Amino acid sequence: MLLKRGIYPVIHTPLLDDESIDFDGLNTCIEHYLETQIAGLTILGSGGELPYFSDNEQYLMVRMVSEKLQNKKTLIAGINAYSSHHALQKIKAYTPYIDSVLLLLNEYYQSTFEDYYHAISTIAHSASVPILLYYFPQVTGRYFSSDQLIKLLSINNIIGIKDSSMHLPTAKKILKNMPQTLYFSGLSLLLEKLVNKGAAGAICPIASILPAQVNAYFNAVSSADTYNIEQYSQSLKSILPIVNTLHIPATIQILALNVLSNSPIPLLKNVASSHANTKEALQILGLPIKSTVRKPLPGLANGASEKIARILKQLTYLD
Repeated sequence: MLLKRGIYPVIHTPLLDDESIDFDGLNTCIEHYLETQIAGLTILGSGGELPYFSDNEQYLMVRMVSEKLQNKKTLIAGINAYSSHHALQKIKAYTPYIDSVLLLLNEYYQSTFEDYYHAISTIAHSASVPILLYYFPQVTGRYFSSDQLIKLLSINNIIGIKDSSMHLPTAKKILKNMPQTLYFSGLSLLLEKLVNKGAAGAICPIASILPAQVNAYFNAVSSADTYNIEQYSQSLKSILPIVNTLHIPATIQILALNVLSNSPIPLLKNVASSHANTKEALQILGLPIKSTVRKPLPGLANGASEKIARILKQLTYLD
């Protein structure tokens, strides 16, 4: 199934109290997303705690989600690897079940850009499924220039990028020079500034909590529906603390996002885990899952559940 424009929520991985995978909860989450008009799903993204599961656990989740979807939605699978060999092993195992790979090639020892480019080329040329480049410098510590990203995106079988740098100048240069590439933002709230430049959609954490609303927001932005853009964006902005930092008000976080995303140089250098908060939000919204995360990821802080419930209760545009 070909990737199309739209919204691809990152499935958060439900866990039991002993931190084992809650496959029943995962099944319920998939059913929840299948009830919406989203373009597809992302399994094992950063929001799915990708690096914290063994290769076998990751494979089991990919297979289970694929069998549940039955080709009703496009499926993207995240791959975190430190070598081209390891990445290709995982891609080969996933190929029968997925439509595209979201590739995060990490580094233990720092390499030159040319060595990195060669590794990505090796993976792309050998893979039998299309690849989205996962650019997440706040996690990898590797910041690429716009020209370097354009060179990576010019590799055959690299069909697009998930850009989690949240740096609009980089995004706009990519879209201007690579109009054929599928550009997905790592944050749906940036789509207002990117869809008219050619952005394909978003693979984002907000959509994990409010998939139908983010999809409606994307449709409103795509059709320049000013009224619905404003209505949906207010709701989406209000839950930014859940997927980012609970103790800072949404209004302050939006102001900070505007400054950071528009800076001439990338200023956002780190991100915090909000996995437990997002799972708690899904539970409050009615999904039978726990907020458990894999240690050493931080669990739910004291008072967090009450704060999340208050944020969700205040949403006024959820239909």
